[in-house]
Amino acid sequence: MDNDTKRSRDINALLSEKHTADVEAGHRDSRFQAGSGNARQGLRAIHTSAMGRTLGYCALLVAILVLAHRTVLEYNIIDQWSSNELQYTQNIEYSAVPGFFKQSIWGANVTEIGPIPKRFGLIDGHDKYWRSFRQKIKKMNTKSGKDTTYKVLFLGRHGEGFHNLGLNYYGEELIELPALLKEWDRKWGRLTGNGTITWGPDAKLTPNGIEQTKRVNALWKDEMHNGGGIPLPTALFVSPLRRTLYTLNASFAGVVDCPPPLIIENLRDAYGLRTSDWRHNKTWIHERFPRFEFEEGFTERDELWEEGKREPTEHVQERVKDVLDRIFTLSDSYLALVAHDKVISATFNLTGHPDYDLPTGGSGFVRC
Repeated sequence: MDNDTKRSRDINALLSEKHTADVEAGHRDSRFQAGSGNARQGLRAIHTSAMGRTLGYCALLVAILVLAHRTVLEYNIIDQWSSNELQYTQNIEYSAVPGFFKQSIWGANVTEIGPIPKRFGLIDGHDKYWRSFRQKIKKMNTKSGKDTTYKVLFLGRHGEGFHNLGLNYYGEELIELPALLKEWDRKWGRLTGNGTITWGPDAKLTPNGIEQTKRVNALWKDEMHNGGGIPLPTALFVSPLRRTLYTLNASFAGVVDCPPPLIIENLRDAYGLRTSDWRHNKTWIHERFPRFEFEEGFTERDELWEEGKREPTEHVQERVKDVLDRIFTLSDSYLALVAHDKVISATFNLTGHPDYDLPTGGSGFVRC
């Protein structure tokens, strides 16, 4: 078995474990360099402020540095069949670390930074800025305690999909986003198309969306040769929806070939009601993306999508928390996720990262 295959199997095996189970004392070692558990008490509301009507959609790249701290709690279990047994459970708290990327600055000007910023928005005046960045991350992890870790998350959103075009068209007279989405959910989002374009099930990228993924790929390749070379992600995770699968595949072509990306159900967009979020079955995905791997337990059919019911935003955040708790058990310092606006927003909330509103206007985005 070659090293890449072994590495891939190790990641999949680790992520398939039930991390909500009690942690044995003997597992407090380097295998857990981050921690896992509950987020801050209570869920912060997902940012849903109104946006002006937008005319486009673009893949978004955000890099954030996250500190994760684990606390292990001990408690006793007493039952009639055994003597006292010491049990363990664990909690994780996540914090976005400011001072490294422009997007992490409170009140950052999104229009100036742009959807695909050079250097991923890294703030560093050093000629070898990526080399300097790698050294800082390594030093921070070396000095941190056994229950604390720093990881860099490269968060990518899919490019423009046909559902984005449909949403914009049928909401063009509506100024505020909540009203636009309400109208979309009332009728057109429940359909698979309008006879001219098709957006469901499982919306695909538009030609413009495909071009956007090429620009993301070009940025990765540029940064591989600039500033001492960007640290490439050594673990990639992706939503099972077609638009994200294609975006990841195109974005990392010729950049990261191993290990293969892992498809995680909980990275998908909010499910239900909208046909654009009704995923294809597992066989269909495997036939078109044979290099990708599935998390253990991934079902053949979409068992989450319901025709008349939309998943609440709060539940999206809960399942994103579950994903973070799983991937932060890995020893990798650089991780990439390609998903959706709601998933990225939930990640911001869970880490305390500043809200990063998307631009409005001709080069703006639809939060969908």
